Amino acid sequence: MKDLSHHAEMFSFDAEMTDSDGRKLSIDCKVVLPTIWGDNADIEVAVPHSVMPIRGFENPCELNLVCSDPVFRVELNDLWFRNLPTSVYPSRLHGAAPIKLTHISSMRVVKELSQPTNLFNIYISSPDMLKNVGSWKPSEKMLEELAAFRCPKLGHIRLKRYWVTAGLNGTEGLLSRTGFLLEATPSNGKLAPQDILGGIDSVLKLMSVFFRQKIMVLGWEVLHEGAHERFWQYPLEPPRTTYVSVEPKRYLVSIRSLSERMEAALAAYHDLDDLERKFVDDLSYSLRPVAKIGDGEWFMAMFRDLESIAGKSASSQPLSEGEARAVDELRSLADSFSEDCSEMSKRINGFAKKMEGGVPPVTESISSLFQRYAVYSSDLWEVSGSKGLVNIRNKLAHRGPGRVHHQGLAVATLHLSLLNERLVHCILGLEISGDELHSGRDEWLQGAYVENVKKYVFDVAR
Repeated sequence: MKDLSHHAEMFSFDAEMTDSDGRKLSIDCKVVLPTIWGDNADIEVAVPHSVMPIRGFENPCELNLVCSDPVFRVELNDLWFRNLPTSVYPSRLHGAAPIKLTHISSMRVVKELSQPTNLFNIYISSPDMLKNVGSWKPSEKMLEELAAFRCPKLGHIRLKRYWVTAGLNGTEGLLSRTGFLLEATPSNGKLAPQDILGGIDSVLKLMSVFFRQKIMVLGWEVLHEGAHERFWQYPLEPPRTTYVSVEPKRYLVSIRSLSERMEAALAAYHDLDDLERKFVDDLSYSLRPVAKIGDGEWFMAMFRDLESIAGKSASSQPLSEGEARAVDELRSLADSFSEDCSEMSKRINGFAKKMEGGVPPVTESISSLFQRYAVYSSDLWEVSGSKGLVNIRNKLAHRGPGRVHHQGLAVATLHLSLLNERLVHCILGLEISGDELHSGRDEWLQGAYVENVKKYVFDVAR
């Protein structure tokens, strides 16, 4: 049977591993680089028998290539192992015992570059939206530009699909793999890697909202000053994210409108004040979780952000005489629980503090927030009412997901995600087209279906 593994870039070298206490250990290392960013790296680390026995080597570690060439480096950072062989019996001089690795935060490979070139590519996780966009056949340049837009902080950004083609062992065939990258071209022409990586964050957050999927940095590639530097995050287990929203899959942007929408969103984002920019950051983070989580966890994450934003946006109101008396009563009640149930005392004091600060009830705060930003919400699950989103939140917070019907929770969670999406758009001052409202396309958005689900949302026996 023919070996169908493809030819990949491979390094085998002597290395030095340093543990958390500064102890050093000579080891043998072999690294097979991923074909594309997003694939796993094949990393083998072994302890030579000649350096045994070993005592007291602790996680985490750093690994560096031992080489006299200053422009060829391999670094593995925050390396953790399950077990490290410390001895072999009978003792031996030749051979090595493998170390079982469990985690590596990053891998860096630096090689000499013969021609001076300036380039900075940021490799990103593959969005579902782009998998069927453009040509699947490798172009002559092995790159295809999908969108281009300007970021106020970074300058011009180009979203590209790239191909990597390698021969298959034992055959005349080729293996072609594809991924996606952001090419950064700063306005001032200077490539400062840390500045670019810091500035790309806003691009990723807004792309995540538009694509309805968390877009993450997998690594980057820098060509400058006679060196070719490549960096992979989590090379053993690169992050993989999934689409989250209405079904069948729909997106808040098309490939035709992506350049214009991203440029408008980035300009608006960088014009926001610090507080509103933080609102967008928080909403983007909870809307697009990195890993798939349960409906209850996702609902609470999104609701916490919505509640926090509503509270920070609300204007405090002077207390009435009755409310002032209620604050005093709450504090007295909290004191009565201070010895026997400190947690209950803290919770009651928290209610008193909110009331004393003139913070309106959460339902009122969210309604005011939606009015302030003109968020259209009448077609979605209402916030108030006995079976509204606020009451679902209360059930989850105080009684757990077992008190909310699983189907009702799933539908309510989808509706909350759409409300938060619209809030992001409205904070940024972006228009939402009728198509983006998705009314009636997903069964979970059809009025009759939603009303039926509401009837048993708290009927957990069904």
